[in-house]
Amino acid sequence: MKTMFIISCFLVVVSLGSVCSAHETAATDNAAQTVPALKPGDKGTAIYDGEYEFMPPPSPWELIRGGEGSDFVFGFYRKDPGKLQLESTFFAFSDEPYGYSKDIEQRADEFLKRFFWSSHVKMKVVDRKKTTVLGAEGLVLVLEGKDAIKGTKVRSKVILGKRGDRVVAFYINQWRASDSKFDQAAFDTFDRFAGSFRFLKKSFYETL
Repeated sequence: MKTMFIISCFLVVVSLGSVCSAHETAATDNAAQTVPALKPGDKGTAIYDGEYEFMPPPSPWELIRGGEGSDFVFGFYRKDPGKLQLESTFFAFSDEPYGYSKDIEQRADEFLKRFFWSSHVKMKVVDRKKTTVLGAEGLVLVLEGKDAIKGTKVRSKVILGKRGDRVVAFYINQWRASDSKFDQAAFDTFDRFAGSFRFLKKSFYETL
């Protein structure tokens, strides 16, 4: 239960900087217990919920299902070794990233207004460039931030793309002690996940 509480706090913090609460802890507990098994796809891929196919991360990454009202559909969590309990990495797929615009550049600006908005971490965009994702043009953002009071830092990467005419997102957040190094291999794993991602069926909006 203690481990699940830590995971819950982490998920809430990384999911756009919300505050951890007893209600959210219970929701994450329930979500973790109802995670559907990944089914094998072709050439080492995995299929989630019959709708998404991608290259999954290796053990010890753990699959986490987004609960009701969550900011992500599903993601993968890994507790990393380090001096602080917070040192960990989480990445996820979101089908409704914060914002309203269907233009990727504008949606990125809307999204950044909310990303980590309620935390003490001041995030700074260190890289912003166009990329190819989901077979079409997308946008990648790299952000870094520090919490001087707690002695922690975080590096994030956000990839925005399109599903039909709607914007979707992939993001990764990695927490470290201020004097520790980030693990680039985790970001490489995230890139393989996002780069291999494909939809096996049309979304609700695409069927209208």
